[in-house]
Amino acid sequence: MNSLPGRGILQLPPIDEPAPGKSFDIRKYTMAATTIMKSGRVNEHRKFNTMRLVCNLPFEVLQRIFIACAQTSFQTPRWSWVDLTFVCSTWRQAALDCHELWSYIDFSHFRSTSLSLYRSTAQPISLRARVDSNNQQSIYRTLHNAPIIRDVHLISSIYDIGPLMGALKNPNGALESLIINVLRPDNADNRDIRYSKRSGPLPGPRLPSMLYLELHRTPINLVSPRFTNLRHLSLHHLPFSERPSRNDFLTLLERFVMLEHLTLVHAFPKNVAAGSCNTGSVINLPNLLTISLTGSILELTNVLEFVAIPPTARVQCYVDKTDDFKTNFWRLTKVIGTHFHATTLEMPLDTLTIEVRQDSNRFTNGGYIINPAFRQSLRVRAFGAEPLLDLVIGPDANTVHDELIISALTSVWDALPLMNVCNMVLQNLDIVTQKSWPRLLYSLPKLRVIEMIGHCPSGLLWALLLNARSHSHLEHEDMSTLLLPTLEDIYLHNIDCFAGGMMTSPWGPVNSHHDLDDSRFLEVVFAYLEDRQRCSLPLRSLSISHCVNVSKTVLNDMRACVSHLLWDHRGLYKEGSLQLETERSAVYRNHWPLQPPPQRHYFRLQTLMELD
Repeated sequence: MNSLPGRGILQLPPIDEPAPGKSFDIRKYTMAATTIMKSGRVNEHRKFNTMRLVCNLPFEVLQRIFIACAQTSFQTPRWSWVDLTFVCSTWRQAALDCHELWSYIDFSHFRSTSLSLYRSTAQPISLRARVDSNNQQSIYRTLHNAPIIRDVHLISSIYDIGPLMGALKNPNGALESLIINVLRPDNADNRDIRYSKRSGPLPGPRLPSMLYLELHRTPINLVSPRFTNLRHLSLHHLPFSERPSRNDFLTLLERFVMLEHLTLVHAFPKNVAAGSCNTGSVINLPNLLTISLTGSILELTNVLEFVAIPPTARVQCYVDKTDDFKTNFWRLTKVIGTHFHATTLEMPLDTLTIEVRQDSNRFTNGGYIINPAFRQSLRVRAFGAEPLLDLVIGPDANTVHDELIISALTSVWDALPLMNVCNMVLQNLDIVTQKSWPRLLYSLPKLRVIEMIGHCPSGLLWALLLNARSHSHLEHEDMSTLLLPTLEDIYLHNIDCFAGGMMTSPWGPVNSHHDLDDSRFLEVVFAYLEDRQRCSLPLRSLSISHCVNVSKTVLNDMRACVSHLLWDHRGLYKEGSLQLETERSAVYRNHWPLQPPPQRHYFRLQTLMELD
């Protein structure tokens, strides 16, 4: 019998055990079953059970349910899927007849481990467990002695995983999937995690069966070049002491020529954040389908610079640190734009989705001081025949400022080849001002469909309205500078049609939260449709769904401006359902916990009409 090596873990504070979940006490169920047997009502209960559908499931369905429980039960403390076999004789027989079920070794108790190992004889086993002092020996022996292991999924503290590292570095030859999740110690980050020995991967024969590798806070030497057929590599929160040099990381990554999915979450080489890591050579991963990176702007930029991404691959970038935004964000957009410009003939972008998410109130009470809890993020997605780009900026302390969000959006927009985009979706994008939109819209000459969701993009509508109005009053027919000349359809979803807008701030390209425009959103849309019609470019359709405060008067006026008008009757405005200061007032979402400070109100649409 193999014995455990030394613990081999240094410099870590004690780790508290996770809070135990609701336990499944088999003794309670045994006592309940005994009580029923002694009551003399067994036949009555059995007849009652036969009338219930859940008690008449086919064995095949029960076995699929049991297997699903066996695959995930280790994530629930103090519960075992083996307990299901004690519920009733039918369930027990269904479990005994399912040989696949017993391949999921249960490590919740020594007796369950021995039983499941005995019944799994001659078939590949699945080793899934939450490692602790009670099952560490059993897991260690199983890793060393089991003839065929199909997959391993372990959740452990850094203390308990140490003795198992030797077996994990030299895994079973039939292993297809390895997932190791080392839990983060309390009051510690990646800099505090240190393993006692730093060594390279163990030599040995190739392991072509390994297809999936996912590691959280583990030593890097679990990533072995022996995994010649690896398809999915996912590294999360690699300890700083375990991060390889740039050259070692590139050399290792280059060996996985069959790799399809690469995920790095704060798991970059040591010197990748020190500056450009462009060594002159680029790694070619011809089968790559997805590359997902999470980290700072510089870390993402430097990795993308040395990986040759196939045209059909999906690029996912999550920027959670924007301290170096002014210095390095242009580099990130440049490398992303270079990739998509090079592939635009093979995989052109045809759909663009932009979303802003905000948490908490923007301001504190009594003024315009940013709430410390306020956070917002920007998400830009681009699609061709399939999803190609997913870029998320924030949330962090810097993205609370609208200037950064607008600047990031403008930089990404300028970098991407958008000349073939025909569909655009805007969700909660009310922070972009009227002055910022024209520059963006001129790069969309083929846009046909706009969908607006959530907060009203008033800046967009005012940019379109003023542009269309300037053309509708021209005596000549030059439409070369008309924004979105091919636009045909507008979809409004989950919008308050009485919502007003904000005036542009006089000190920057952002909205002023104390200068408000009481022009209602749907009325601005109607004015834009009228001017499009005067330009002989009427829209084909306008669809209004799941919106509120939809004015029936405005809808009737719109019929003459658009060929197809659809709306949801449930969202029609009812007289008296909304308390307004005046009959023409607009509504606004509140950025303050209580009442906002004094604000100035304007009515831009009325002023524009009076000028005519």
